[in-house]
Amino acid sequence: MDGKKRNLMTIIGFCGACIAFYIGAGFATMQEVMQYEASYGSRLPIVIAVISVIYIYTNLSFATNGSRLQIQRGGDIYKHYCGKYIGSFYDYFSAFFCYMCFIVMCGGANSTASQQWGLPNGVGAVILTIAVIATAIFGLDGILNALGKLGPLIIVIIIVVSAASLFTGGGNFQENLQAVDAGKYELAQVGGGNPFASGASYGGFVILWFASFLSEVGAKNKLSEVNAGMLLSTVFIMGTAVLASVALIMHIDMTATADIPALVLAARVSPLLAQALAVIIFCGIYTTSVPLLWTGVGRVATEGTKKYKLLTVIGGAVGCIIACFLPYKGLVNILYGMNGYLGFLLIAFMLVYDIRSRMSSKKI
Repeated sequence: MDGKKRNLMTIIGFCGACIAFYIGAGFATMQEVMQYEASYGSRLPIVIAVISVIYIYTNLSFATNGSRLQIQRGGDIYKHYCGKYIGSFYDYFSAFFCYMCFIVMCGGANSTASQQWGLPNGVGAVILTIAVIATAIFGLDGILNALGKLGPLIIVIIIVVSAASLFTGGGNFQENLQAVDAGKYELAQVGGGNPFASGASYGGFVILWFASFLSEVGAKNKLSEVNAGMLLSTVFIMGTAVLASVALIMHIDMTATADIPALVLAARVSPLLAQALAVIIFCGIYTTSVPLLWTGVGRVATEGTKKYKLLTVIGGAVGCIIACFLPYKGLVNILYGMNGYLGFLLIAFMLVYDIRSRMSSKKI
């Protein structure tokens, strides 16, 4: 019985880590949910379905191949999928992309602190950067411990805010859904109006987040527990995305132009809830920022070395400074959309590699 309890707690821990990594600035603030999902109105289920398929397949592949090949450094997985040269490109590009996403997280922290607490520009980004650097220096084990505990808490609060917002919508969902479908609101939208393209783009940038992370986690932990935790996280993440999208549409007249739509929803329910959500958003930004900075720095320095620690401090500081001078909403739309499609191309290489590996194992 004790063994089963430990096994269950380990699975929940991996589930929490996946949730925490996935729910960063964009998801916790609901800006990401608005641009990729809610903006598609009645076509939302198509976007969710495409994202879910990509999330499940790619993460199962990362963890399984990381375990089978006993990957020592997560970024090495790209060379197995794509070959030496294309794999090297993806290795460097994904590290750079993860670092750029860390800058987006700093921007989200900055916007949250300014919008909710009226803090001067830069304060939110600085607070986040100090916490991220302190955690990333401890390496993968420290990151897993931090993420596993905060992930479930973050998603519960987002569910509470979304669910409470349904009751303050005044039954406007159908009317607002039709308005979104008709293009009444000028919504920032990834995918150019194509829900399949939006789902592919979203899944693409998530691939580049999880590739190094889950490949190394799969290599260093029990594979069945890692995969079970990841699958469980899918249910919570996608379910919350649908609930949040419905809440955003019910209040589309206020959320359409907001930098932090989640805070608009929470404030409508209760000022106290808005304060609590602002703290949770900060936690969500933190839990995603840590592995993003870890991935970016890990490509050019070995974890635990003096060089790794120095570059973690420098990289964190530079990202913080950049985020203070670039608009948050623009960062989400341009960076995520552009890089998502390149990430989606990786799936083709993954499918070919996995099919060949499966055929080779059957011959043996």
